[in-house]
Amino acid sequence: MIFSDKDIPAATRDAVRTLAERRRLPQSVMLTGGSETLREKCAKELTEAVLCTAPKGVPCGRCADCLKAKAGVHPDVIRVVPDGSRKTLSVDNVRGNVRDTLWIAPNEAENKVYIFPNADELSPQVQNALLKSIEEPPDFVMFVFLAARRESFLTTVISRTTEFVLGDVSVSSSKKADEAACSVASAVIAALCTGNEYDIMISTAAMHKNRKLIKRVAAKTVETVRDAMAERSGTEHISDSPADALRLASAFNEARLLKIKAAMDKIMSYSDMNANENLLISEFSALLGDI
Repeated sequence: MIFSDKDIPAATRDAVRTLAERRRLPQSVMLTGGSETLREKCAKELTEAVLCTAPKGVPCGRCADCLKAKAGVHPDVIRVVPDGSRKTLSVDNVRGNVRDTLWIAPNEAENKVYIFPNADELSPQVQNALLKSIEEPPDFVMFVFLAARRESFLTTVISRTTEFVLGDVSVSSSKKADEAACSVASAVIAALCTGNEYDIMISTAAMHKNRKLIKRVAAKTVETVRDAMAERSGTEHISDSPADALRLASAFNEARLLKIKAAMDKIMSYSDMNANENLLISEFSALLGDI
């Protein structure tokens, strides 16, 4: 049965099942929350429901379209992923895989589905490039966006999609990302305290071509800087890195701590503007090297 996972909120399960049975599923869907595995599973079930040829009990799980969709080999299911070695979608990627193919009729089924894994990593430029397609899709097209949270989407995209919340964001996934950011931020702070530009450059290597990690590390560094300033003034800490905060407080006066915060704020701003990852890393090292 579609959306049968016990972790999915009852309201979401009931809504999707009713819409699927009536063949009234929205043409643009956002699946948020839950684990990445659950989002992928639900996306596949939605796809089966849209392509299924059974008169009722959709998806039937037995027709050719259901079986091919379940096996991940249906020609009318298009996973929109980055080209080559890129980690994020580009505007050209969207044009070639979506806009240029949007009005081409399905190969075998009556409908076709575009799936966007890790859609919360879509840049504002890519989202804007998709807007026209989302606003006026052919009747036979469905878009499915998979994301941990909706906050990374433009308001214009959110307003044109129907969100189905699958539950709280996977704790293990978010915890792992947070631990990685803490580890790299700690290395950056240690290098910063040595005053050696080479050490700073080496400490940023783990963030290579990882925009989300760059932004998280910058945010963690800001938290630790605030704690360092709190350490100097005798007020309460807010971060979970007291040792790093003490190290910063011992190495820098308040004016230089404010310079570090300003540098990290600038990196987060550049990240939001979709700056090139390599340039972000270079700027990260350069700004801290000037402290």
